[in-house]
Amino acid sequence: MALNRLSARHALGLAALLPLAAHAGLSLDEALMRHHALLASDAMPDAFQPNDATPDGIVAAVGGPGETIPPLLRPVLPGVGGVQWTHRGGTADGLHWRAGVGWRDTDAHSLSLDGSELAYGLGSSEVYLSVQRRHWGPSWVGSLILDSAAPAIPSFGWRKNAATPFESPWLSWLGPWTADVFFGELSGHVQPEHPKLIGMRVQFMPLAGLEVGVSRAIEWGGSGRPESLSALWQALVGHDNPVNAAGFKEEPGNQLGGFDLRYALRAGGIRYSIYAQGIGEDEANGMPTKYLGSAGIDAAFDVSGNSVRLFVESANTIAGGIANQPYPGVAYRHHVYLQGYTEQGKSLAFPAGGDVTLTSLGMLVDAGALSGMLMLHTGHAHEDAQFYPTPGSLSGANATLAWRINPDWRVGAQVDTWRDPQTSQVRGQLWVQYRLP
Repeated sequence: MALNRLSARHALGLAALLPLAAHAGLSLDEALMRHHALLASDAMPDAFQPNDATPDGIVAAVGGPGETIPPLLRPVLPGVGGVQWTHRGGTADGLHWRAGVGWRDTDAHSLSLDGSELAYGLGSSEVYLSVQRRHWGPSWVGSLILDSAAPAIPSFGWRKNAATPFESPWLSWLGPWTADVFFGELSGHVQPEHPKLIGMRVQFMPLAGLEVGVSRAIEWGGSGRPESLSALWQALVGHDNPVNAAGFKEEPGNQLGGFDLRYALRAGGIRYSIYAQGIGEDEANGMPTKYLGSAGIDAAFDVSGNSVRLFVESANTIAGGIANQPYPGVAYRHHVYLQGYTEQGKSLAFPAGGDVTLTSLGMLVDAGALSGMLMLHTGHAHEDAQFYPTPGSLSGANATLAWRINPDWRVGAQVDTWRDPQTSQVRGQLWVQYRLP
């Protein structure tokens, strides 16, 4: 069924199912893109196609240190600053590409291909090679399984990028759906080196306004670990909990899996959404267990012609914490993969890491030439927190503002503050962007 023939019952929130392109994530630009897609999906679901918010052109940024501040709002460029060039193209036979080449002022990985992609269309889906970020879930602050704040991962995969339903009557009840499956390699690991990351996600909309996502991530293989087809199969079917100590050598991987929900409705000119995500850190009887959890509510409306979205959400990254059966020191860690669920030492999932609780209040504003985002955070680093050796209070704020001078030039600034039990930090960044014609 063509996208413009979808029934009205699937119109509400449909744009959220359309996957953001390879540079998806919650920087200011991606948050604005997602905000407007959600707003307009009520009336014109056929108007939306996957789109990368980063235009062709050059962006340069300069700032101060603060690498340990969790990027709950991702800056234009990570680290102290740098330069990024982006350009894309395609051919009529379904092949399209995007080049993202950058230099970052960091101690390691100063050269980057972040945002690069080569893809070939196959009807409503495509196969791809990419160096990309992914933000899996409805949160505006941090995903519990795969977050855009993590460094981009080189990978190859397949995705369904048109939100069309199954033609089969047995599956058509799922409504419009999208999917992404990829296989990549992680860096920054030494015990073992070069582990792989397998990711799988499906989103569907069985009822008007109700979006459902199912996600799974598998840390697998690596130097000295089993990488046979048999070991891969054992990981895919979830047979990765050994029954005795001797089985640890053959344990195929570390897995996370779970679901997320988002329900949207419109009342009195205001669009409301409630959302939640639950991700299991362990497996029992073939199903996720020891859940991490997050939940939130948002509201979008106009003020004097300016588009505004407010949100509040809370996350608990203690394994089993949402069921009041906590397992400290488990979330995003593993006895085989000693660097944990990370890429280049940074969390692949929730930016503040495991064993924290955090509540965030945010506001996103689009006033035409001016746009900005503000987030305030308060929480606690619990015993055995992944990135905080001392338990105690957490607090912080993120503020960013962008000004479009003309169609080609744009400037902006971001300030982040963070206080944890041991340190208090402030980081700022100024940037300028030129859009190529």
